[in-house]
Amino acid sequence: MIRRTALALALCATACAPEDLPADENSAEALRQVEQAAEPLDKPTERNAIRFLDQATFGPRLARAVSPRPIDSVEQVVAVGISKSITAQLSAARSTFDGTNDSKDLGSQFFVNAITGPDQLRQRVAFALSQIFVVSPSGIANIASTPESEPKVAMAGFLNLLSTNAFGNFRTLLEAVTKDPAMGNYLDMVNNRAFDTAGKAKEPNENYAREMLQLFTLGLHKLNEDGTPQLTAEGLPIPAYTEAQVQAFSRALSGWTFAAAAGCPTIGRTNPANYTQPMIGCDANHLSTSQTLLRGAVTTAGGGAAAHLKQALDNVFADPNLPPFISKQLIQHLVTSNPSPAYVQRVVAVFKDNGSGVRGDLSAVVRKILEDDEARGPQPPLSLYATYGHLRPPALFITSVVRWLGGTLDTSTGLDPGAKLNGWSKSMGQDVPRPPSVFSYYPPNAAAPNGNGLLGPEFAILDTATATARANVMYDLLFSSSTASSGILIDVSTLPADPSELVYWLGRYWIHDSMSWSLQVAVYNAITDTRAGNTLRKQRLAVYLTSLSPEYQIQR
Repeated sequence: MIRRTALALALCATACAPEDLPADENSAEALRQVEQAAEPLDKPTERNAIRFLDQATFGPRLARAVSPRPIDSVEQVVAVGISKSITAQLSAARSTFDGTNDSKDLGSQFFVNAITGPDQLRQRVAFALSQIFVVSPSGIANIASTPESEPKVAMAGFLNLLSTNAFGNFRTLLEAVTKDPAMGNYLDMVNNRAFDTAGKAKEPNENYAREMLQLFTLGLHKLNEDGTPQLTAEGLPIPAYTEAQVQAFSRALSGWTFAAAAGCPTIGRTNPANYTQPMIGCDANHLSTSQTLLRGAVTTAGGGAAAHLKQALDNVFADPNLPPFISKQLIQHLVTSNPSPAYVQRVVAVFKDNGSGVRGDLSAVVRKILEDDEARGPQPPLSLYATYGHLRPPALFITSVVRWLGGTLDTSTGLDPGAKLNGWSKSMGQDVPRPPSVFSYYPPNAAAPNGNGLLGPEFAILDTATATARANVMYDLLFSSSTASSGILIDVSTLPADPSELVYWLGRYWIHDSMSWSLQVAVYNAITDTRAGNTLRKQRLAVYLTSLSPEYQIQR
């Protein structure tokens, strides 16, 4: 528990480890002696509830005397427990994106939904999926002869597809993504013909087939069920697929084009762009010969585009690499960049079988990720503490601060708070929903700087410029009048006025009662300095310093 008094007298230099960590941090026996027991899911402490909401929402928030309590508030999670909170989130009303001309930019809509939407967990999972199944509006032509913005229509439809399927079956999601016209445009699945206009056979484009295998389902190398790589006798990773298999999938997935009222075009022809409906399979442009896929499976000779697509996706869905590849990435996005192999394996077991014999049940997978002992408790397991957590990416960094401060967004005519929020996120390296490449904003296997082999995906977009931008964004949010004039309304004056109580409040809520003594002293000394200004300025300064501390920016 953080002490409320005598802060000014404290002179100690501690690291960001919890205070109950034994002095001999290298002693496995000492760690075992203080390792916390898993809390009952139905009776979480406040600290555990806050950690859960950090993982399952776009930032914890307090109910602030609202009745009935919001399902994504700390008080409600404490009252009903973790499992019931997940159940409530699974059925919460879904936030959607509007691609019409009169709607705000999709990035603006994203941030408004993320801060105010009731379906926090669905949005978090959909955001994670959008960084696995990557589509960007770049490259989607805005056709001058049509009244709508094709990039906006396409991306709104794709983002709605992800949120619709976020708690469904992965096989259903994979097929929906494969047939989606935005994805079809982005990775050349649409109008990927096996014949030219003269009816002469040609090799289909391999782009979608390659990225589907490498980024959406299997990864480059074969994995054990705990997510660790399988190695040859020489210690080299084993490829998950071959170049010949990429070519086989590209042929099996050929022949798809935009939907049209007239149906399929003739051989070698394509339909005009249509981003409002799934693509259609056209046998005239499909290579119907048998193809050898993964694990020796073959497609039916003479089969049509739809039949071969089903066989190809069924083949990938059944591959043993898919559960660990997808499960580990979902854990990385929601909980920690370096989950233990045992954690990954437990989630993989649920991916393979949700308890009712169903493979790929994402609602069961997400529940397991959040209910697992490695994710639950007041703090991470002490034996894993040094390698646990992940850097808050720009979007989550912004939304978590605004939600903790009880911020509201004024979206009345002439105001666009979401655009301001996304502008801040863009300055920090994450322009939503415009990932710069098929590898998203940062690759999932990016190494943490000087991390001795640890992964730190979000660090791939943290440099001197974006680190400075984080400080600038917090200054704008707390001290600039442009925040309120843009429709972002926060009231820091509701925080405790007493310096000790203020530091205690920030430690209790923002860092779930594990703020180091050195950070407490640093914030306390800053806000009690005679140059700190009036009470409101001290409150803003305390929030500013805490938000920029490694203890807050590394979500544990």
